[in-house]
Amino acid sequence: MSGLILNCLLPFVRPPRTVSVQEAQNMSTADYLDATFNSAPSIVNDQSTRQSLVGVFEQQAQKNGSAPSIQQLFNAARAACAVDHDKDVITWLETLLNASNHGNNGNGGHVPTPPPVVPPTGGNNNNNNNNQGSNIFINPIFFPSEESFKQLLKTLDNAKKSLDICVYTITDDHLANAIIRAHERGVQVRIISDSEKAEDLGSDVNRLRDNSDIPTRVDNSKSFMHHKFAVIDDALVINGSYNWTKGARFENKENLTLTNSPKAVQGFKTEFERLWAEFA
Repeated sequence: MSGLILNCLLPFVRPPRTVSVQEAQNMSTADYLDATFNSAPSIVNDQSTRQSLVGVFEQQAQKNGSAPSIQQLFNAARAACAVDHDKDVITWLETLLNASNHGNNGNGGHVPTPPPVVPPTGGNNNNNNNNQGSNIFINPIFFPSEESFKQLLKTLDNAKKSLDICVYTITDDHLANAIIRAHERGVQVRIISDSEKAEDLGSDVNRLRDNSDIPTRVDNSKSFMHHKFAVIDDALVINGSYNWTKGARFENKENLTLTNSPKAVQGFKTEFERLWAEFA
């Protein structure tokens, strides 16, 4: 079992996704472990976290000549989680493994239905599930708040394959630099913005296009392109009143919601692609 756990901790090659109870019932334990760990973004996307988890295994093996206990691995994983949702993912997985360790009850090695996880409520960084037993999270954050801004930056820095940004304006250089970092590490970045705001003094939109070769399109119409959302890795949506400006960061009363709801992701992805084609 410890070897199975290590195999799940090491690769981290698939993008974050969620696993429902219904899916889990039809998956092998190995596939469920892999998918569940990959639904915990603060573990999957953090290189130092992965290294520390592997270090737990190596230290234990060197000391005792054997793999660490499952309990040690899960304690290390929980300690490495950046947000409550990810801690809940790990606890759910631990409960599942403890149950499967006591026998499969004739289910042919398939995963038993795990217990529902109900995350804590209240506070900016807590995640709320609308459907108990699912890994779908909805995380509202509010501004002005430096903690909320750090969470937004970290979310952008965790992008692995794609970052589709559709915002009215970008003037905050910290966010512009996060976009550049994503582009430089191979993430496919696209930006849609408002044509008038892109020409404002201090706007980063044209700079990102001209200096960093990031594909950018604007509406070129009399109306405003007033959206403020981003789709990350086709798996996460950021959406709310928050303009990507220092005024929104430091002064305004603003909000953002982060969610991996498949319905939300698909809806915002469809809208982005529609506008991308319209503004070509």
